[in-house]
Amino acid sequence: MSDPATPATHDAFDAPTRTALITGASGGIGLAMARALLEHGFDVTLVARPTPRGERAAADLAKHAGRDGAVTFLPADLASLKDVRRLAQDVRARTPHLDLLVNNAGAFVYERALTEDGFERTFALNHLSPFLLTHLVTDLLLAAPEPRIVTTSSAAERMGAIDLERAASGTPYSAWRAYGWSKQANIHFAREAARRAPDPKVRAYAFHPGFVNTGFGGGSGVLSRLVALTQRWFARTPEQGADTGVWASTATPAIEPNGAFLVDRKVSTPSSAARDDAMARDLWERSEAWVELTPAERWNPDAA
Repeated sequence: MSDPATPATHDAFDAPTRTALITGASGGIGLAMARALLEHGFDVTLVARPTPRGERAAADLAKHAGRDGAVTFLPADLASLKDVRRLAQDVRARTPHLDLLVNNAGAFVYERALTEDGFERTFALNHLSPFLLTHLVTDLLLAAPEPRIVTTSSAAERMGAIDLERAASGTPYSAWRAYGWSKQANIHFAREAARRAPDPKVRAYAFHPGFVNTGFGGGSGVLSRLVALTQRWFARTPEQGADTGVWASTATPAIEPNGAFLVDRKVSTPSSAARDDAMARDLWERSEAWVELTPAERWNPDAA
């Protein structure tokens, strides 16, 4: 297996440039992955909330890319399923293929909040949004020779089996449980995506970045200040946190098995709850209904 820490070389006779779409890429792990993937020869599209921070991140990356058109920024509010659909249209208008989708955007929400679609915000951002986006760019993935879907999960998934109705509604609410369940959903998603993919060439992985100093989960309460302080003292850098995601995105040949959960560049075994095949199927099918997929947008219904 080649070492993805060593960027590939390219010349005029290479295949078309690989393209990557990375959500949550205005800073932290997403931006670190974008920087590394540029070094591997990818063109990258950064997705982040419509704020100046994302525009600045893309502009800074573009200065160091060394080639025109290598970096694009697309603003989106991923808490809105309507905006996820708009984002997918924007992506489809800009590229004929997508070699890599990195579902990295996420949130830790200290107090219960609902999205405009009526879902608990943590669950919506961390699971429903990437679930929908993946389906909406499926044709772009299938147009690539070796498409991969890499989703940022967490060892926080060990919170016990998901209560799907409670996860979607956030009632009663526990911030840590909501986050842990959403990260377990990411693992179920990768495993079930590997099983249901409309073409076996599609590879799907979830990875744990470790405890990373990204400012993630920022808030104004005592707990959020404690988390921020702990991050500064003990956490990994964003580059260290992104490393396994970059490996999942670039390793040749692709990592086996398809659908694996990855930690520190190794295939890892998640909790027993995250290995529940019936739960993975139930989550997938409910998610199809929750995000209102059309029949044409659904993957391989015969795999149910």
